[in-house]
Amino acid sequence: MSLLVFSSIQSAAYGNLFECSTAESKISDALFSSMAHANQVGVWDDGEALFVVSLLNTEGLKLKFPDYAASDGLVIRHRKDDLTDHMVLLGEVFRTAATLPPDPGAVLPERTERQSIVRTRLGQHKYKVEQLDLWDGACAVTGIREPSLLRASHAKPWSDPTITDAERLDPANGLPLVVHLDALFDAGWISFADDGAMLVSLHIESSVVALYSLSSNLHLRIVPSQAQAKYLSYHRNKVFRS
Repeated sequence: MSLLVFSSIQSAAYGNLFECSTAESKISDALFSSMAHANQVGVWDDGEALFVVSLLNTEGLKLKFPDYAASDGLVIRHRKDDLTDHMVLLGEVFRTAATLPPDPGAVLPERTERQSIVRTRLGQHKYKVEQLDLWDGACAVTGIREPSLLRASHAKPWSDPTITDAERLDPANGLPLVVHLDALFDAGWISFADDGAMLVSLHIESSVVALYSLSSNLHLRIVPSQAQAKYLSYHRNKVFRS
């Protein structure tokens, strides 16, 4: 999927409270999760058309858009080189998906619960955007920019009993990392020193170290600020498996 197509889909998704999902998708090039409930929309581009599925209620989408219905989802042909038609139609698809229950028999949460979910996920999205801004829109170590491969990590974990709401949404509390480094950082297998050098746990399997070429030669691309260093110190002391 080209960046132009992806950005168009992403704009239609965000405008209807869908965010690019951190979950791995085996059936789509891009996967978007609703900020209001559990529904997700996957989009695949084969070069000639966009294939769109609502992972938990594709039948609902097909009923709303019978002209584009196929056996497994919606097929939207590339009719023009610009993406104007797609933008309009994709906006309608995501708007419909935002109002569909996660499955035909599901009951949506009460309004107050939905509002709480939306506030939480909007906060998480804002956290990721602001964190990426601190690192020029790329992984803090590798410099990779592909959005689907980046995760907004927390140095002081979201579930930590001492964490405050302000700390959860503080972009200094964490790093944008590619998926494998995020998983290792989250589990405490790697951490970072105040100068940005990677620390590798002595307890991690040697095969993992070899697979990902983990070593102190890997550094954060930018020396951490004082605020970032405070959170990284917490990670080293409370999360890192030294």
